[in-house]
Amino acid sequence: MPKYAVYAIYTASKKIGEYEADDEDQALEMSEADEEGVMLCHQCAGEIDLNTDPWKFEANEIEPGDKDE
Repeated sequence: MPKYAVYAIYTASKKIGEYEADDEDQALEMSEADEEGVMLCHQCAGEIDLNTDPWKFEANEIEPGDKDE
């Protein structure tokens, strides 16, 4: 009988910053210089293979009164 290694694939997000911009594309462009990548602690690094290349960048407009404002 064959044996299988099974992996769980997770995603996460990291807030890079807040930018005043005309649109999402401009905000994404402005954030490129501030993106520093991600790291794991020593213990987690032994259990998790971390791809340090961002999968996707996303910008969300902050409305007045939002908790992130």
